[in-house]
Amino acid sequence: MTDRVIKIGFIGAGAINFGRSHVPWDHASRLEQIGGIDVVGIVELDEKLATSVLQTRKSSAKYGCFYRNCKIFKNFKDLIALKPDAVFIGIPPAFRGSFSEGKDLELQFARAGIHVFVEKPLSVLPPEEYLPYAKAVSDACKEKNVIVSVGYMFRYHAGILKMKELIKAHGGKVMAFNARYYFAYTKAINKYWFNEDFSGGPIVEQATHFCDLARFIVSDVDTDTIHTLLLKDSDPSNAGHLAYVPEQAEDDIAPQKRIPRVTMSHWRFKDGGLGTLMHSVALPGTRYEANIDVQLDGLKLSLIEPYEKDCILRVRSIKNDEANQDQDFTFPSDDSYLTELGTFLTAVRNNDPSLVKSSYSDAALTYQMTWSIRRAT
Repeated sequence: MTDRVIKIGFIGAGAINFGRSHVPWDHASRLEQIGGIDVVGIVELDEKLATSVLQTRKSSAKYGCFYRNCKIFKNFKDLIALKPDAVFIGIPPAFRGSFSEGKDLELQFARAGIHVFVEKPLSVLPPEEYLPYAKAVSDACKEKNVIVSVGYMFRYHAGILKMKELIKAHGGKVMAFNARYYFAYTKAINKYWFNEDFSGGPIVEQATHFCDLARFIVSDVDTDTIHTLLLKDSDPSNAGHLAYVPEQAEDDIAPQKRIPRVTMSHWRFKDGGLGTLMHSVALPGTRYEANIDVQLDGLKLSLIEPYEKDCILRVRSIKNDEANQDQDFTFPSDDSYLTELGTFLTAVRNNDPSLVKSSYSDAALTYQMTWSIRRAT
């Protein structure tokens, strides 16, 4: 059973599913490395893009065999008709996560008994509109025995798993969680991130990873305790002005509707500790900066640059022989995207949803948290 070839389809022929020169985390490249797949369809409105992508993939001497049966469609219902084992949904959240006609992809695939891997964020709708949809998806998964995995790849990151291991071994409760996510904006690749209505905004779309890790590493958040400060482009001080926005990405967006330049939020975990998050849009170039600090009584864990291959987990513990000495862990061979997709395929082959670390229903709680941060000003 574990050797069974998995028939898969893709929703979207863009960077998330098939990559570009600036995208190191596309799904297709990892799935090709894993193998044991048969790509039966690509759903994409831009037929020229889909044709180009498919021709490129077929031309690979090593991986072209995975695409020999692949067809191109404009409607996802045509892919459902092929009855693939699993589908990878990689289109922007404005076009999914909703009961609206044509935007209920997760629900339609789940009702058809097709397993789903979907990217974050799960929607752009306010939680009061989205959560009934999330329940419908979860109910369909239970009824049809379908696995839905959400793209929170840091839950599979070797550094994060090491943090959880050390926290468990140390005992006690987390006292403090602090996350920082600094966005490099001057060479951003498209207008998507600058339009809050389209992307959900920087917390819902980007820092959602760190909101999810707060829940994964510590515990659920008491959303009633969340408080947020924003620095916006419209701030009278002019401190939120950005001088290097590429390709006039914000020219057609009113200042009061532009994404926050800085978001600072804090909260209390249901388990008792305190959490903070800072997101900024300020760095030059394309390289983000990100760090997570966790403190317990007698233990400090710092995950430095988890997006980078040379990331470090720096540990200071009372259990060390020298309590002032840091111990560094590195993870040079780790590829959390690869681990995440490999785990999903294994779960599909063995019909074992317990292997997936980010279910749809759990990811919906992270979505709710990000909206609470966005609104708690």
